Amino acid sequence: MFLYADVYNGTPPRLYRTPGEIRRDIAAISQKIKETERMLSVHNILLEMIPTWAEESPEKWIPELSQTVAEAEEALENLNLMKDALEELSLELGEVLCMMRR
Repeated sequence: MFLYADVYNGTPPRLYRTPGEIRRDIAAISQKIKETERMLSVHNILLEMIPTWAEESPEKWIPELSQTVAEAEEALENLNLMKDALEELSLELGEVLCMMRR
């Protein structure tokens, strides 16, 4: 969507995405977060690891568990980045809606 300049108020011409395009991006990111949340469930991770490592001594499965924790921390960081992206999209949508009401 293109908004023309408002010389009186000092607003330059701008190109905005439509609210539908922004909502589509928000929905896509939200869906990816839900999928990631299911995959990263600590309960599920542990349930998958226990049968594999239960018969081994702790010295053998502690490194694997430590690696899993490190990967979960990285995934949490990525989720925080996606959260930031959602916040930016929300702000963009608010700005577009405000400009459309003018």
